[in-house]
Amino acid sequence: MINKMQIKKNLTILNQQKSALFLLALLFVVSPFYSVNNIGGIGLALTFNIPIWVIASCFIAAGIALFSSSRKWVYPSLWLYLLAFPVIVILIGFLNEVNRPTTWLMRQLYLLGGLGFLFALFQFRFKQQNLDNILFIIIVATGLHGLLGSLQTLSLDEVTKWFPNRDLLPRGNFQQVNVLSSFLVTGIAVTLYYISRPSFLTRAITVKTVIVISFMLAVYVVMASGSRVGLLSLFLVVPLILVSRYKLLIRQKPMLGVLLAASCVSIYLGQTGIQQTMDKTSQLHDESYSAARLSLYAIGAELVIQKPFKGYGIGNFRKAWNPQSSDYVNRNPDIHIPNSINHPHNEILFWLIEGGLLAFAGILVFATGVFIALYRCGFQRGGAYTAMLLPISLHTQVELPFYASSLHWFIWLFLIYLVMGHQIKKVEIRLSKAASISLQILAVIIAISTTAFMVNRAKAQKDLYDFLYNKNAEPPYLQKALNNLYFRPLAEQVAMRSNLYANIKMIILKRLNVLFFGLMIM
Repeated sequence: MINKMQIKKNLTILNQQKSALFLLALLFVVSPFYSVNNIGGIGLALTFNIPIWVIASCFIAAGIALFSSSRKWVYPSLWLYLLAFPVIVILIGFLNEVNRPTTWLMRQLYLLGGLGFLFALFQFRFKQQNLDNILFIIIVATGLHGLLGSLQTLSLDEVTKWFPNRDLLPRGNFQQVNVLSSFLVTGIAVTLYYISRPSFLTRAITVKTVIVISFMLAVYVVMASGSRVGLLSLFLVVPLILVSRYKLLIRQKPMLGVLLAASCVSIYLGQTGIQQTMDKTSQLHDESYSAARLSLYAIGAELVIQKPFKGYGIGNFRKAWNPQSSDYVNRNPDIHIPNSINHPHNEILFWLIEGGLLAFAGILVFATGVFIALYRCGFQRGGAYTAMLLPISLHTQVELPFYASSLHWFIWLFLIYLVMGHQIKKVEIRLSKAASISLQILAVIIAISTTAFMVNRAKAQKDLYDFLYNKNAEPPYLQKALNNLYFRPLAEQVAMRSNLYANIKMIILKRLNVLFFGLMIM
């Protein structure tokens, strides 16, 4: 009887883990390739982020449902370090005036959704074989994005039809070269770590073939893209992972030889991109270019000094930045900077401006927790984890990858889970039947409400796109966008600008008519 119960329990756990792997495959591989005409920009304006959040919410709901049924809460021993930043960001919302509640709410949901995803991963209690399979899923995703980027360099009509690209630079579906590059370098690091795993020895030849092709395509696109942050990450990541995993990688000499040969071919084919990278790097010595980037940091530093403790409030970046940048230009008339930006191209500086030293303290506590976990893993494993985390982490210091791509956010969180997953605790929580049912209902509500929320966003985004770019669009105009919480500010701005242009056109026509009749009378 006991054996039968144990077998049934093991089968249940196995099915739960298979379901989790399926959802993660949808999240990392399938959903990022959703592509429809869009207005561009960041966040949900890039439509591939919409299905990513739908799948992520289903995964979070599955984690909650699993906890409610097992009544065992699994969490990392360093969990307090993970909670510090989200809790502080919520606190800042109470301390500061919220002038843009929609932006504030979306930012909170983004952080809390990521935290929910991270803790949901722990509930499935993945074995090492499951983790190896998830790493292979990331490698497959790397190969597919590398393939798309490679095809974009050829400017094929069938590719540009579905994934528009205004030049021959590989942007993937991310619509930004550096975002694609940081993802691919992460995939390259994951590949090198994966082949150092003992389980790789028993992998089928088809798996090894996929790995070689994915690696080759990723290296080629990173080289051909001309991305400085991608190339820098590659030069940092590969030596780190080779040194840290040397004793394990040396057993895979044939595979390393094949990957080396594939890399040489990719580098040769992508050498024009390397020249572009060198040209961009030489621009750093150009006075106007370097002064512009330094000016952004100088303006940000002035804002931090003015409100160092709690910042200007979440979502108030542009309100604080615009007058300060105007004042800076008045004091430095020879400086040329963008007329309007929504991010200072440095994530830490961004949070210092909006959240002050409080937000920075939260980031510091989070980073400290990760560093402690990496140290406890030892150099062999911790060095590899650092290499995998490095590309996206480095990218956050020069641009805004998490705002442009939610895929980067969830991949990065999964890598954090790998680091934290070596020191976990389990606690059995007694739940009443009513509490268990309530949690299951909550899980369903999260999945359904997020899906409805995202479907509504997709319709509003299409409404905006049709108004701006579709000449055959029929009225009523902007109704869905204006009634949408996320897109309403942009829709109002577009509507007011359209009315302004229409009024200017009407005034010009009236004056031309007056002038025409005046000339006729004369």
